[in-house]
Amino acid sequence: MNKLYVGKVVGTHGIKGEIKVFSDVKIKERIFKSGTTLYFSDLNNSYEIENVRFHKNNYLVLLKGFNNINDVLFLLKKNVYVDRDIFLKKDEFVYEDLIGFEVLCDDKVYGKISDFEVNSSYATFFVEGDNNFYLPNVSEYVLNVDLKNKKVYTKNVGDLILWKLMY
Repeated sequence: MNKLYVGKVVGTHGIKGEIKVFSDVKIKERIFKSGTTLYFSDLNNSYEIENVRFHKNNYLVLLKGFNNINDVLFLLKKNVYVDRDIFLKKDEFVYEDLIGFEVLCDDKVYGKISDFEVNSSYATFFVEGDNNFYLPNVSEYVLNVDLKNKKVYTKNVGDLILWKLMY
Protein backbone atom coordinates (compact mmCIF):
# COMPACT_ATOMS: atom_id res chain seq x y z
CA MET A 1 0.00 0.00 0.00
CA ASN A 2 1.33 3.41 -0.96
CA LYS A 3 1.01 5.90 1.90
CA LEU A 4 0.52 9.67 1.72
CA TYR A 5 1.82 11.94 4.48
CA VAL A 6 -1.02 14.16 5.72
CA GLY A 7 0.20 15.65 8.99
CA LYS A 8 1.68 15.22 12.43
CA VAL A 9 0.24 14.57 15.88
CA VAL A 10 1.20 17.71 17.80
CA GLY A 11 -0.65 17.04 21.04
CA THR A 12 -3.77 15.84 22.75
CA HIS A 13 -6.95 17.74 23.54
CA GLY A 14 -9.01 17.25 26.65
CA ILE A 15 -9.26 14.01 28.59
CA LYS A 16 -11.45 11.99 26.21
CA GLY A 17 -8.65 10.78 23.95
CA GLU A 18 -8.68 13.31 21.11
CA ILE A 19 -5.38 13.81 19.28
CA LYS A 20 -4.43 17.15 17.80
CA VAL A 21 -3.19 16.80 14.20
CA PHE A 22 -1.54 19.62 12.25
CA SER A 23 -1.95 19.23 8.48
CA ASP A 24 -1.10 21.52 5.57
CA VAL A 25 -1.93 19.19 2.67
CA LYS A 26 -4.28 20.69 0.11
CA ILE A 27 -6.82 17.82 0.22
CA LYS A 28 -7.35 17.70 3.99
CA GLU A 29 -11.13 18.17 3.70
CA ARG A 30 -11.27 14.78 1.94
CA ILE A 31 -9.13 13.10 4.57
CA PHE A 32 -10.22 14.35 7.97
CA LYS A 33 -13.70 12.87 8.26
CA SER A 34 -15.38 9.98 10.06
CA GLY A 35 -14.51 6.58 8.64
CA THR A 36 -11.06 7.47 7.30
CA THR A 37 -8.31 5.01 8.15
CA LEU A 38 -5.13 6.62 9.50
CA TYR A 39 -1.65 5.14 9.78
CA PHE A 40 1.09 6.46 12.06
CA SER A 41 4.86 6.40 11.64
CA ASP A 42 6.64 3.42 13.21
CA LEU A 43 3.34 1.65 13.89
CA ASN A 44 1.98 -1.31 11.95
CA ASN A 45 -1.63 -0.82 13.00
CA SER A 46 -4.27 1.33 11.35
CA TYR A 47 -6.88 3.36 13.20
CA GLU A 48 -10.27 4.61 12.03
CA ILE A 49 -11.51 8.15 12.67
CA GLU A 50 -14.68 8.14 14.76
CA ASN A 51 -15.10 11.90 14.96
CA VAL A 52 -13.17 14.96 13.83
CA ARG A 53 -13.45 18.72 14.24
CA PHE A 54 -11.29 21.70 13.39
CA HIS A 55 -9.94 23.86 16.23
CA LYS A 56 -7.22 26.57 16.15
CA ASN A 57 -5.43 25.43 12.96
CA ASN A 58 -5.49 21.76 14.00
CA TYR A 59 -7.79 18.80 13.53
CA LEU A 60 -9.03 17.23 16.75
CA VAL A 61 -9.38 13.56 15.91
CA LEU A 62 -11.10 10.92 18.01
CA LEU A 63 -10.11 7.40 16.95
CA LYS A 64 -12.47 4.44 17.32
CA GLY A 65 -11.75 2.47 20.47
CA PHE A 66 -9.96 5.28 22.28
CA ASN A 67 -11.80 7.32 24.90
CA ASN A 68 -9.10 8.36 27.34
CA ILE A 69 -6.09 10.64 27.01
CA ASN A 70 -3.81 7.92 28.41
CA ASP A 71 -4.80 5.60 25.55
CA VAL A 72 -3.45 7.96 22.86
CA LEU A 73 -0.23 9.26 24.41
CA PHE A 74 1.78 6.76 22.34
CA LEU A 75 0.72 8.67 19.19
CA LEU A 76 2.34 11.98 20.22
CA LYS A 77 4.78 13.39 17.64
CA LYS A 78 3.97 10.62 15.14
CA ASN A 79 3.55 11.41 11.45
CA VAL A 80 0.08 10.68 10.08
CA TYR A 81 -0.51 8.86 6.77
CA VAL A 82 -3.45 7.66 4.66
CA ASP A 83 -3.73 5.31 1.69
CA ARG A 84 -2.68 7.52 -1.23
CA ASP A 85 -4.70 5.58 -3.84
CA ILE A 86 -7.96 6.33 -2.03
CA PHE A 87 -7.48 10.08 -1.63
CA LEU A 88 -5.59 11.22 -4.72
CA LYS A 89 -7.39 11.28 -8.05
CA LYS A 90 -5.69 10.43 -11.33
CA ASP A 91 -3.15 13.12 -12.31
CA GLU A 92 -3.39 14.69 -8.85
CA PHE A 93 -0.28 15.16 -6.74
CA VAL A 94 1.02 16.57 -3.50
CA TYR A 95 4.07 18.81 -3.38
CA GLU A 96 6.29 16.07 -1.95
CA ASP A 97 5.78 14.17 -5.21
CA LEU A 98 7.60 16.89 -7.16
CA ILE A 99 10.92 16.54 -5.34
CA GLY A 100 13.43 15.34 -7.92
CA PHE A 101 11.42 16.62 -10.91
CA GLU A 102 13.36 18.49 -13.62
CA VAL A 103 12.46 22.14 -14.15
CA LEU A 104 12.41 23.22 -17.80
CA CYS A 105 11.89 26.54 -19.51
CA ASP A 106 11.98 26.80 -23.32
CA ASP A 107 13.38 23.23 -23.47
CA LYS A 108 16.35 24.15 -21.25
CA VAL A 109 16.80 22.23 -17.98
CA TYR A 110 17.40 24.64 -15.09
CA GLY A 111 17.75 22.03 -12.35
CA LYS A 112 15.69 19.78 -10.12
CA ILE A 113 13.24 20.53 -7.34
CA SER A 114 14.88 19.62 -4.04
CA ASP A 115 12.49 21.14 -1.50
CA PHE A 116 9.37 23.26 -1.12
CA GLU A 117 7.69 25.63 1.30
CA VAL A 118 3.99 26.40 1.59
CA ASN A 119 2.72 29.79 2.67
CA SER A 120 -0.84 31.06 2.92
CA SER A 121 -1.04 31.86 -0.81
CA TYR A 122 1.01 29.28 -2.73
CA ALA A 123 3.88 26.80 -2.63
CA THR A 124 7.43 27.75 -3.54
CA PHE A 125 9.83 25.14 -4.90
CA PHE A 126 13.59 25.29 -4.35
CA VAL A 127 15.36 24.42 -7.60
CA GLU A 128 18.97 23.22 -7.48
CA GLY A 129 21.02 23.59 -10.63
CA ASP A 130 23.71 25.87 -12.09
CA ASN A 131 21.81 28.74 -10.48
CA ASN A 132 19.78 27.76 -7.42
CA PHE A 133 16.50 29.66 -7.19
CA TYR A 134 13.00 29.64 -5.76
CA LEU A 135 10.11 28.89 -8.13
CA PRO A 136 6.67 30.11 -6.99
CA ASN A 137 3.87 27.71 -7.94
CA VAL A 138 1.80 30.36 -9.69
CA SER A 139 0.61 30.60 -13.30
CA GLU A 140 3.09 33.41 -14.02
CA TYR A 141 5.89 30.82 -13.77
CA VAL A 142 4.53 27.24 -13.78
CA LEU A 143 2.82 26.08 -16.98
CA ASN A 144 2.42 22.35 -16.51
CA VAL A 145 3.47 19.43 -14.33
CA ASP A 146 4.19 16.19 -16.20
CA LEU A 147 3.89 13.45 -13.57
CA LYS A 148 4.71 10.63 -15.98
CA ASN A 149 8.03 12.11 -17.16
CA LYS A 150 8.84 13.89 -13.87
CA LYS A 151 9.12 17.36 -15.40
CA VAL A 152 7.81 20.82 -14.50
CA TYR A 153 7.40 23.13 -17.49
CA THR A 154 7.80 26.80 -16.70
CA LYS A 155 8.08 30.27 -18.19
CA ASN A 156 9.93 33.42 -17.14
CA VAL A 157 12.49 31.46 -15.09
CA GLY A 158 15.21 33.83 -16.27
CA ASP A 159 13.46 36.62 -14.35
CA LEU A 160 13.67 34.61 -11.13
CA ILE A 161 17.38 33.89 -11.59
CA LEU A 162 18.13 37.52 -12.51
CA TRP A 163 16.16 38.76 -9.51
CA LYS A 164 18.10 36.41 -7.23
CA LEU A 165 21.43 37.59 -8.64
CA MET A 166 20.46 41.25 -8.16
CA TYR A 167 19.61 40.80 -4.50
